[in-house]
Amino acid sequence: MSHDLDYEQAHLVKMANQIASNVPNRDDIAGQVANHLRTFWTPVMRADIIEIARSHPQELAAQVHDALDRLQTVEA
Repeated sequence: MSHDLDYEQAHLVKMANQIASNVPNRDDIAGQVANHLRTFWTPVMRADIIEIARSHPQELAAQVHDALDRLQTVEA
């Protein structure tokens, strides 16, 4: 994990990547992650993880990036 992230950012990255790793159904992982973030994360948390994805893309799993793309499309 990047040392450029503060504790809260690193924690969001860890949680997002864990969600992608642990979804119960391996079909449409990005859709399940997007649904989880939409349902359980606050708007501030979602905005923060989107900013982290832009500034530190290497920190997040590909499925998390795909989920964030879906969230931004729906929330735009």
